Amino acid sequence: MFRIPRSNPWPPVLDLETVRETLHYIHDDMTRVPRLERVASALETALVEIEAAERNAKPPVIGPLAARFLPRRY
Repeated sequence: MFRIPRSNPWPPVLDLETVRETLHYIHDDMTRVPRLERVASALETALVEIEAAERNAKPPVIGPLAARFLPRRY
Protein backbone atom coordinates (compact mmCIF):
# COMPACT_ATOMS: atom_id res chain seq x y z
CA MET A 1 0.00 0.00 0.00
CA PHE A 2 1.26 3.47 -0.88
CA ARG A 3 1.53 5.97 1.97
CA ILE A 4 2.52 9.60 1.76
CA PRO A 5 5.14 10.36 4.39
CA ARG A 6 4.18 13.01 6.95
CA SER A 7 7.49 14.81 6.42
CA ASN A 8 6.52 15.60 2.83
CA PRO A 9 2.75 16.30 2.78
CA TRP A 10 0.52 17.10 -0.18
CA PRO A 11 0.79 17.95 -2.99
CA PRO A 12 2.95 15.05 -4.17
CA VAL A 13 5.46 15.73 -6.92
CA LEU A 14 4.05 14.41 -10.19
CA ASP A 15 5.55 14.33 -13.64
CA LEU A 16 2.47 15.28 -15.62
CA GLU A 17 4.20 14.70 -18.93
CA THR A 18 4.80 11.03 -18.08
CA VAL A 19 1.23 10.63 -16.81
CA ARG A 20 -0.09 12.22 -20.01
CA GLU A 21 1.99 9.93 -22.24
CA THR A 22 0.91 6.83 -20.30
CA LEU A 23 -2.77 7.78 -20.48
CA HIS A 24 -2.37 8.50 -24.19
CA TYR A 25 -1.13 4.94 -24.79
CA ILE A 26 -4.01 3.52 -22.73
CA HIS A 27 -6.49 5.75 -24.60
CA ASP A 28 -5.23 4.46 -27.94
CA ASP A 29 -5.71 0.86 -26.75
CA MET A 30 -9.23 1.58 -25.47
CA THR A 31 -10.33 3.10 -28.79
CA ARG A 32 -9.55 -0.21 -30.50
CA VAL A 33 -11.92 -2.18 -28.26
CA PRO A 34 -15.56 -1.78 -29.38
CA ARG A 35 -17.20 -1.94 -25.93
CA LEU A 36 -14.81 0.48 -24.20
CA GLU A 37 -15.79 3.73 -25.92
CA ARG A 38 -16.88 5.28 -22.61
CA VAL A 39 -13.50 4.48 -21.04
CA ALA A 40 -11.75 6.07 -24.02
CA SER A 41 -13.97 9.13 -23.65
CA ALA A 42 -13.14 9.42 -19.93
CA LEU A 43 -9.42 9.12 -20.68
CA GLU A 44 -9.75 11.82 -23.33
CA THR A 45 -11.31 14.11 -20.71
CA ALA A 46 -8.45 13.32 -18.32
CA LEU A 47 -5.90 14.12 -21.03
CA VAL A 48 -7.54 17.51 -21.64
CA GLU A 49 -7.44 18.26 -17.91
CA ILE A 50 -3.77 17.26 -17.67
CA GLU A 51 -2.88 19.52 -20.60
CA ALA A 52 -4.69 22.41 -18.91
CA ALA A 53 -2.84 21.73 -15.65
CA GLU A 54 0.48 21.64 -17.51
CA ARG A 55 -0.22 25.01 -19.10
CA ASN A 56 -1.01 26.53 -15.71
CA ALA A 57 1.93 24.90 -13.90
CA LYS A 58 4.74 25.92 -16.25
CA PRO A 59 6.64 29.05 -15.29
CA PRO A 60 6.80 31.76 -17.92
CA VAL A 61 9.71 31.57 -20.32
CA ILE A 62 12.22 34.26 -19.53
CA GLY A 63 14.35 35.50 -22.39
CA PRO A 64 18.01 36.48 -22.34
CA LEU A 65 17.10 40.15 -21.79
CA ALA A 66 15.88 39.31 -18.29
CA ALA A 67 19.32 38.02 -17.24
CA ARG A 68 21.07 39.64 -14.32
CA PHE A 69 24.81 39.65 -13.97
CA LEU A 70 26.26 39.59 -10.49
CA PRO A 71 29.67 40.99 -9.59
CA ARG A 72 32.47 38.45 -9.40
CA ARG A 73 33.49 37.39 -5.91
CA TYR A 74 37.12 36.69 -5.20
